Amino acid sequence: MIVFQVQKVSKSFADKEILKEVSLAVQEKERVGLVGVNGSGKTTLLRCLTGELQPDAGEVIRSSSLSLGCLEQMTDNRPGITAWDAVMESFTHLIEKRQLMQELEEKMGESGSGLPKVMEQYARVSEEYERANGYACENTARRILTGLGFGSEEFQQPLATFSGGQKTRLNMGRLLALAPDVLLLDEPTNHMDMDSVEWLEDFIKTYPGTVLVVSHDRMFLDRVATRIAELRLGELKSYQGNYSAYVKKKAEDELAEQRAYQKQQVYIHETEEYIRRFKAGIKSKQARGRQSQLERVVRIDAPRREHSVGKHVIKINRESGNDVLTVDGVEKSYQGRAVLRDVQVRIKKGDKLALIGPNGAGKTTFLKIISGQIQADQGEIRLGSQVEMAYFSQEYEDLNPNHTVLEEILFHYDLTMEEARTMLGGMLFSEDDVFKQVGDLSGGETGRLAFLKMILSGANFLLLDEPTNHLDIASCQVVEKMLADFYGTVLVVSHDRYFIDQVADRVLAIEDGQAEYYWGNYSYYQEKKQEKAKTLQIEKRETKEKGVRPDLQLREEEKERKKVRRRLDKELAVLEASIMETERRKTELESLLADPATYNDEGKARDFTAEYRRVEQMLEVAYERWESLNQDLEETGQ
Repeated sequence: MIVFQVQKVSKSFADKEILKEVSLAVQEKERVGLVGVNGSGKTTLLRCLTGELQPDAGEVIRSSSLSLGCLEQMTDNRPGITAWDAVMESFTHLIEKRQLMQELEEKMGESGSGLPKVMEQYARVSEEYERANGYACENTARRILTGLGFGSEEFQQPLATFSGGQKTRLNMGRLLALAPDVLLLDEPTNHMDMDSVEWLEDFIKTYPGTVLVVSHDRMFLDRVATRIAELRLGELKSYQGNYSAYVKKKAEDELAEQRAYQKQQVYIHETEEYIRRFKAGIKSKQARGRQSQLERVVRIDAPRREHSVGKHVIKINRESGNDVLTVDGVEKSYQGRAVLRDVQVRIKKGDKLALIGPNGAGKTTFLKIISGQIQADQGEIRLGSQVEMAYFSQEYEDLNPNHTVLEEILFHYDLTMEEARTMLGGMLFSEDDVFKQVGDLSGGETGRLAFLKMILSGANFLLLDEPTNHLDIASCQVVEKMLADFYGTVLVVSHDRYFIDQVADRVLAIEDGQAEYYWGNYSYYQEKKQEKAKTLQIEKRETKEKGVRPDLQLREEEKERKKVRRRLDKELAVLEASIMETERRKTELESLLADPATYNDEGKARDFTAEYRRVEQMLEVAYERWESLNQDLEETGQ
């Protein structure tokens, strides 16, 4: 059943057309992901759905009884209102029914002629209350607050004491507790740590209503969406399936469009050439016939592309030594609360390390200690030989708001006009965009400009604090590609799991002030985390079942050891195969680099050299992991 429809909706601001005859029909219980570059009209479409904006043309069709829920800025300044109160207010209708039931119960305790009527009313109200799951509203509020990252000690904390990001999550909690027929969510994972995002994914997957979500979080869309609707150049196109299915189908459609266009262009060119050659000769009649055919052809427009992600050559001023960063026993506290405790980190040349952890775990603090912006209470930070560090923060302090985008690049770097515009084009700044004032840029544009400046600095060690914040998916892809082409060292703080999967070869997780390594990307980290959780459950169960027979307990322990050994053996086999393949590629590259002909193409020689360095670094990391796995096998009795 269709829940709501958008029919040929158009909307313009000033002389810029944002939506052009957009149509969308959303079915009951669908979970639609709305994607598109920044400024493509996603939020405008949401505002048309809620009635906040009126379309210039077209209409939005929905039942008057349909309840829509969307996030709004929290402006509740009532003194004494707590986080718990804010979420519980979504259950006001149930609380009122509960109070009415209590009043009716009191009346039922009194005898009188009106008792049958009171009992009838009580039966009706209590049935409505139970059907609406009223007895569970406190548990629901507790589950939502906990899932969104609030500790029980924060439930009774006044709203005025929370940060902007926390208030946004509380407002999300209000909306989820309200449970409207349709949830309209605009970038819901902003200000959330990874645990909260994963909880929200599970919540939405089992949500009984319909969900329309605007998001640049690709892993979130992969796990939640049943359909992707893309706004591009004012028009909307739908793709069944999640984000990955959309990417695949869109690529197939674009290839088919390009081939159809090229095929028609060949036909038009050949026909026009035939007409030109024979229009005045003995075949003039056939030429006129061809002309008539050509005039009836429905021309296919050239496929339009909003951006392309090419190869970016990122130059560094000099190569660092093999040891880039050593952190020994770093500790930091704020107001008596330990944020970092005895943190030990070793980063080698070429490492691409993602730093993750819940909000408030000390990730940004750790980056600022490394960059020298704040001092650790204890411990030592040592940068290696020839290390040049650049720090990308969320504040973008190093931008002159009075410059144009092009002036900002030319002022700081020794580039020609053509080189500067090429670099800016690689960061999705169009010909007109380069003349915008820096102070007038959107959050995403400002982030892209700041990132480009950091890349152009020539540093060989990049510290990145949430580099994909405010970026649309296209911009995230550009940043990912740049970092993939970068053969220096990267330490990045991010809550974007898809981004980490694309960029990082190691994960450093900070929890409860302490850091732990995972030798792989985010998916690997998540897999190991789940394994640890299962092991912990087993240990808890064994502790609880103290009365179990010793022989049975020994068998269970041996069974678990065998399971661990099998997992280690499997991982070791995969790793050894990977090492063999990498060694093979290293040998190939050595042959290529030893061949004088390679150096006839300077670009190829540079690429082979950069790849050779990466391969060497990959092998170093792989052999370290190989030694660690063999040690683990020895400890399990192998």
